[in-house]
Formats: sequence, structure tokens, C-alpha cells
Amino acid sequence: MIQIMIRLVKTMVVAFIMLLSMPREASCQAIKTNVPYLLLGIPNIGAEFSISKKISISGDILWAPYLFKKDDQVLRSLQGSIEMRYYINPKYYYTNNTYDGFYIGPYVLAGDFNVGLKTKDNPLDNFRREGWGISAGVSLGYKMYLSNRFRVDFNLCLGYAQMQYDKYYLGGEWSNYPLEMNKTKSWFGPTKVGISLVYNLFK
Repeated sequence: MIQIMIRLVKTMVVAFIMLLSMPREASCQAIKTNVPYLLLGIPNIGAEFSISKKISISGDILWAPYLFKKDDQVLRSLQGSIEMRYYINPKYYYTNNTYDGFYIGPYVLAGDFNVGLKTKDNPLDNFRREGWGISAGVSLGYKMYLSNRFRVDFNLCLGYAQMQYDKYYLGGEWSNYPLEMNKTKSWFGPTKVGISLVYNLFK
């Protein structure tokens, strides 16, 4: 628990530094939420800051807080991401002070996780994994116009992800004693998918 709190503080410090490093002319233009995550019961919120006519910075954060007493199952995660977007031939910029259309740009994603779900009847065949991960790569997507205030943002992140975690039994008397420590796993491919409902702060 102490390690999780330390990592949480580190994540908040990094996010605060990123916000301070934004250009002074950056201004928040829209807030958003990833609808599929909400349907799964995972709270999340994001914001987009304009830098120029074609460039913006988008940030998201999600929190899964679930701990199930049945079979000691757990689904906990705190993740944050930030991306720079370059809009290709943006639309509605002058009328709504925001952006629509196709975009592409770099992204960084980081967070903690503690995940263990029962998949087999034998308790000794079910495990949970607790650790942290980071990912970086290319974000691309399309923001579709709905009205003066609302948009739908389709987003896909492709990149490299690195995770480090400890492995435990899911339940039982040995559930707090690690079976394996500092395990690592790498992944290259889709790391984030979003269908977000966007609310423009300015018409």
C-alpha cells in the first residue's frame, strides 16, 4: 500500500510538471469522458488545451477502484496519459474555438495496476498481478462534429508498453506473499482505445 501511494504521488508530480511546462497561450477548450470505460464502471475524465490553430494537448486520467470480496478478486488501476495532437485541415476552429477532423501526434501513458480475476475453479490456478507500466508511441484519431457544444472523439494509440509487476495467488492464506517479483512484460501494438464524448467550453 505504501508503494502504491509513493507511485501515485510520483505520477501526480509528473502530471503537475507537464501542466506547468505548457505554453502560456495554452487554454482549456474542452472536457471529455471515454464512454466505453464509463459503461464498464470505470470513472475517467479528460481535457484538451489549444496551442495554435492546428496543435493541441490532450490529457486523460482514469481510476478503477474495485475490490470484490468474492474470491478476493480485485480490479484497481490509476492511469494518466498526455498527447500532442496535430490536426490535419481542422474544421470549425474560427466558429467554435476548437478542433475537428483527423489528428496525429505522440503520446505517453503511465499508471499502476492491481488486477486479479477468477478464471479457473482451482484456487491455486488463479493469480493477481500488482505493479506499474508505461507506454509511448503515436496517437491518431478523428473528432466528429455533433453540435456547437458536443463532439465524438475516436482515438487509437499505437506504441510500446513496458510493465513491471509482482505475482501473487488470488486468494488464500498465501495471497500476500509474492510468488514472483519484478517480473517484466513488453508489448508493441494498440495500447489505448477511446470513444469519447466531448463538451466544448466555448461555442
